[in-house]
Amino acid sequence: MADLLPFRAFRYGDARLKSLTKLVCPPYDIISDSLRNALYKKDPLNFIRVEHRRGDPNTKYLQAAATWRSWMKKGVLSRDQVPAVYVYEAVFKSQADGRRLSRLGFFAALKVVPWGKGVFPHEKTLPTAKADRFQLFTALRVQTSPIQVLFEDRGNKGISLLRSAAKGKPWVAFKDESGVEHRLWRVTDPAALERLRTVLKKAPVVIADGHHRYETAKAYGEWAKGKNLSPACDYVLALFDPSGDPALEILPTHRSVAKEKSAFVHLEKWGKLIPVSGLKALRPLMLGEEGSSPSEVGLYRMGKYYRYQFTSIPAALKGTTHAKLAVAVLHAGALDGLGKEDFFFTRKPEEAVAHADKNQGWAFFLAPNTVNEVLKVATAGKVMPPKSTYFYPKVPSGMVSHALEGIL
Repeated sequence: MADLLPFRAFRYGDARLKSLTKLVCPPYDIISDSLRNALYKKDPLNFIRVEHRRGDPNTKYLQAAATWRSWMKKGVLSRDQVPAVYVYEAVFKSQADGRRLSRLGFFAALKVVPWGKGVFPHEKTLPTAKADRFQLFTALRVQTSPIQVLFEDRGNKGISLLRSAAKGKPWVAFKDESGVEHRLWRVTDPAALERLRTVLKKAPVVIADGHHRYETAKAYGEWAKGKNLSPACDYVLALFDPSGDPALEILPTHRSVAKEKSAFVHLEKWGKLIPVSGLKALRPLMLGEEGSSPSEVGLYRMGKYYRYQFTSIPAALKGTTHAKLAVAVLHAGALDGLGKEDFFFTRKPEEAVAHADKNQGWAFFLAPNTVNEVLKVATAGKVMPPKSTYFYPKVPSGMVSHALEGIL
């Protein structure tokens, strides 16, 4: 169901492939102002100057494009001459239990189609981020960071093909400052490419990360009509991850609500509070360990910790995939009426507690959703509440980029 093609990647030139640790940057949507400033100081050729440039909103996108052209002319960046898919391995320490994990996927160009036509979202998006990326896309005519998608890997055929491709010395290998090891292999053999495409022919793909970039790619494709930018403008750069990979790690995002929103907080109507000794007692729930339940979340209020167990399921969720998701039940019941802007989100439970204390409000602690839950919700045509998933680790920007005009 997913239409994908090999592509000719833009990437740092050969002379700089051994320096990628100081040249790549995180994707734009997780870069704080302080991190952006630090990346600017890190190296004059750091990809931050393209991915998430500082400066006047009226000129910074054109400045990013000028930097790109300059780097291409000087050989800082180059473009591969032969279309390929790029097998990618991330080796990292699990944030949940400290195990060493190895996640395999591959980069390819994904045909942009309307939602539900082989590609499915699992989260809603906000217009601000899409406007930012659209301005960068139109100024640069290049997609600088990939989306991440999951595909149902029947019989583990996909992961087997990737393991075969990821043997031998990688084309690119570097470790980022958080300790994550990144490796790339170029695959240009037509037979190998066709085997990967065959695995995807009947497999819908679900956006794991990068909803804004996918929707921006759709908008860009509409904008590009009649401008002779095809076929590249009809595709989006994607990292394809097989759903059965045990190294796919999803972290929970905890949240806090300030007292000023108390009119929208109805705990007693939808559940009951069971006191616990402290934050440590809620760790098994937050780690998704055996014994935690999709029918409860952790809660903090005014110095006290609880398990908040749902006693009622909102009528709109009954009989749907959402009825088994604690985050969906919480938002549709006890916190119904609150929008994304009403929450403070964090992956650190201590920060949620601090925010609740500062604002005399509530902190809610969630278990991570699973890959299968994400797939089931998305392919059923539904979306999760905001910040329901955080796939770890993120893919660095600057490893491979994708043309948005001309040939792939």
